[in-house]
Amino acid sequence: MSNQHCIEILERAKKINQSHRQGNPCMTLKSGLEPGDVLLFERNTDDKIAGILSWLLRQLDRCWDGWGWHMGYVYDVLTDGSIVVAEAKIGHGVKLVKYQGINSLGEVRVYRWIDNINLSILENFTLEHLGCAYDLACYFWTGMQLLVRQLSGRYIQRITNDRYTCWELVCDMAQAMGQPLQLTRKYPLIPDMIKVLNGVRIV
Repeated sequence: MSNQHCIEILERAKKINQSHRQGNPCMTLKSGLEPGDVLLFERNTDDKIAGILSWLLRQLDRCWDGWGWHMGYVYDVLTDGSIVVAEAKIGHGVKLVKYQGINSLGEVRVYRWIDNINLSILENFTLEHLGCAYDLACYFWTGMQLLVRQLSGRYIQRITNDRYTCWELVCDMAQAMGQPLQLTRKYPLIPDMIKVLNGVRIV
């Protein structure tokens, strides 16, 4: 995928931002969550490794506020208001987590990147990835990505395997839906993702 495609991704975010947010800091979540919505959870201050990496990201990119860390996406919203979220977690890998409504999610930011959601593709993607192991090597590769970018301004190409971090899971879901968040082979970093997603933040 070319730099032109990357520009097209950013331009798409701007257009959605203009048509939906209408200049407001964030939209009011009136209709509830929808399948495909991307969630950014507030960073757990007890996670020291995440705290260190988030601080390093801040040194590299001053636009990164360090508020969140863990990500997921809405797989389904049940008739009783429960929300089923696809997440990749240490010790569990990719799994579906059921929350008893929006308030039970805790402090969370919501981004509606996927429009005209294809539920069949979303279901197939999710079921294919359930049970995949967590990618513990992500901490090493995140550090390497930071170092390489700081020294050369280049990106490390992502090593594709059957292990996933929460960032990788969200990136691949968007790719499967035909609405990628970034260049396919680029190693995902959360500040880069949030720069694009901020244009479609709804809460």
